[in-house]
Amino acid sequence: MRVRWTVEALKDLDDIESYIARDNPERAITFIEELIDFGDSLADFAYKGTQAKWTKDSSIKELYYKEYTFIYEIADEMVMIHEVHNFAKMTRYFN
Repeated sequence: MRVRWTVEALKDLDDIESYIARDNPERAITFIEELIDFGDSLADFAYKGTQAKWTKDSSIKELYYKEYTFIYEIADEMVMIHEVHNFAKMTRYFN
């Protein structure tokens, strides 16, 4: 499968990086690299995630990395990452 990051997901990464960089700029860069690597790895294990509890659409999945949630959709041999957020943040796109 191919992985595609939405504009919103890329903005989430930018926001996460900016937040972490306030205290530790070097860690912000390496952590974003970790998140990107994890997201890109969904090409190989997209079905590992669980169906998002807040929707009946079985193509919308959640998968966790550390304290972050990846919200993604599987369609036509593609994984589309819609959000990357801290557990405490509410989803914005599928409510």
